[in-house]
Amino acid sequence: MGVIADSLAKKYPNGVWGARDVSFEAKNGEITVLLGPNGAGKTTTVGMLATLLKPTKGDARILGYSTKKDVWKVRENIALCPQDIHVDSNWTPWNAIKGYLMIRGCSKEEIKEMGERYLKHLDLWEVRDRPAIQLSGGQRKRIAVAMVLASGAPVIFLDEPTSGLDVEARYVVWKSLREEASKGKTIILTTHDMKEAEILGDYVVMISKGISVATGTPEELRAKIPYTHKIVVKGAKKLPRKEDIDLGDRKIIYAESREEGIELVEKIDAASVSIEETSLEDTYLYIVGGVANGKD
Repeated sequence: MGVIADSLAKKYPNGVWGARDVSFEAKNGEITVLLGPNGAGKTTTVGMLATLLKPTKGDARILGYSTKKDVWKVRENIALCPQDIHVDSNWTPWNAIKGYLMIRGCSKEEIKEMGERYLKHLDLWEVRDRPAIQLSGGQRKRIAVAMVLASGAPVIFLDEPTSGLDVEARYVVWKSLREEASKGKTIILTTHDMKEAEILGDYVVMISKGISVATGTPEELRAKIPYTHKIVVKGAKKLPRKEDIDLGDRKIIYAESREEGIELVEKIDAASVSIEETSLEDTYLYIVGGVANGKD
């Protein structure tokens, strides 16, 4: 097992709990996604796993090493791409990756090989000698991802690695991460993007208010909700029953089957109606209490 988190909790000096009870296992050769809204505790959890924060409670093991007792052993085997990483505006992509790998103790040959490989993987090779100040925000973000992937570390943490990226750049990062996982790397990333978690993750850890509320593959998590379809109603004039989620001029009604969904659609009077399969987003809302507790 690549990473095991056991009841991790962190209370900051100001009395705020950044995480209350996070437990999960991340396997080698898989991408594990920590999924939740801003403030859920994802970054705090990554900080504890990467030994940047000492847990108030609980412990974690990285390749068998305790994040409390074996700090330096853990650090030898991980690479971290923080959410707020800043690449110096005067650095070129090549200088950034070269400097990072030198600090990690890589040889000149390794730096040349790995630097070229990952700058190409992240679609940065053609701008490798251009100062970061001349690059887009998305390109600077990809420099940071290239740096950690080039490290060769068996366990990689990425905190919101695709935030702010356009669709094409996001897919470039996704492809690179999937390729690294196929080599046996343990990859843990955080996101608030439900679709990203559903497409990219082999295993998903749903976090809400500092607690891991559900874990499993995307398919296993979707199976936790008793509905298979949802109906999105715009400009509703008449509904066959009370909506499950009220979004103002849009209403969402869940159905236990497509057949039930079609029956409901036929009874709806509205400007427009669509029916689609439920997603990880619906599962999250259900599990954290929005739908499960009958709340709008």
